[in-house]
Amino acid sequence: MPDPSQAERVCHLLGLPLSEFTKAVLRPRVLAGREWVTQARTRQQALDELSALCKTLYEKSFGMLVDRINRALDRPSSKSTFIGVLDIAGFEIFDINGYEQLLINYTNEKLQQFFNHHMFVLEQEEYAREGIEWDYVNFGLDLQPTIDLIETSGATIGVLSLLDEECIMPKATDRTFTNKLHAIWSGEPSTGEEAHPGTFKYEPARFEQGFIVHHYAGRVEYRTDGWLEKNKDPLNDNLTRVLAAASERYIASLFAEYSDAPLPSSNALHAMTIGKKRGQKKGAFRTVGQRHKEQLASLMGQLQSTQPHFVRCIVPNTHKKPGRVDVPLVLDQLRCNGVLEGIRIARLGYPNRLPFVEFRQRYEVLTPGII
Repeated sequence: MPDPSQAERVCHLLGLPLSEFTKAVLRPRVLAGREWVTQARTRQQALDELSALCKTLYEKSFGMLVDRINRALDRPSSKSTFIGVLDIAGFEIFDINGYEQLLINYTNEKLQQFFNHHMFVLEQEEYAREGIEWDYVNFGLDLQPTIDLIETSGATIGVLSLLDEECIMPKATDRTFTNKLHAIWSGEPSTGEEAHPGTFKYEPARFEQGFIVHHYAGRVEYRTDGWLEKNKDPLNDNLTRVLAAASERYIASLFAEYSDAPLPSSNALHAMTIGKKRGQKKGAFRTVGQRHKEQLASLMGQLQSTQPHFVRCIVPNTHKKPGRVDVPLVLDQLRCNGVLEGIRIARLGYPNRLPFVEFRQRYEVLTPGII
């Protein structure tokens, strides 16, 4: 690093000692077996580390901000009542789709399933409960096989769980991960076994290293280059320890969970590793996929305890220009996000329902003299 001026600015803002910060990024000490060794980082590795630091600072700051707002709004009398707004990124199908697109599309798949359940299943169940003559309409939007393909664990392991497994294998690569995925999801089932429903949603990519998933919104081809690195816990112990000891109290509080990590000192290299496994510290190795699954499960649990209302946003054209409507593009969005199916149900059923008391208050003016 020929010019330290940028690093000096960062360290000033975050309250970090310059030498400790640069050493943690460029020459971190890592545990190799039972000894600490200094690792010489390449330029790309250092850039990846800084990129991970940016994302982690953003994620932790955002979480802290939400916590602060919730603490400020918290009233003992109204803990069970709140209004929340969830604004999600739309489904992503690019020319080249990577790990980020898989996580975004997996989230969309779960939220679409939630939407379908409320708009189609519960709506029709209500007609049945009220004794209305109703032929149940199955809209064929069962998204569970695709969700299982991505998140399942156990005998038939899904994409994210297999990726987590490969991240701790010593000689695993993106290629070995992709090959194992093909073997599990595109192979023929054993004699007497039924194929997992998710196998019908999966196919190997024909030309590139990757695979294709049949999502509700269409087929998406994912390239698996760099997936193992993207999924690993991105920040090294040296850097998180430096951040946990920052003189800026806010920064130190964001990384407080890492403050009890073992410190590699030259005098006690061996003593430190004996009897204390690395995984025991609170900021233990957790993959991006694990964190995403946990946060998504928490979100779905919260949504299922609410009364949802849906706003569907439609992109009119891909040029970001006013006054232009690309009809096939709009129709495709309406079709793949369930709006057309919702309209079909509304046409068959009863889109507006009023309790009898409200109905009478509104219309009794038309029938004066009737009790």
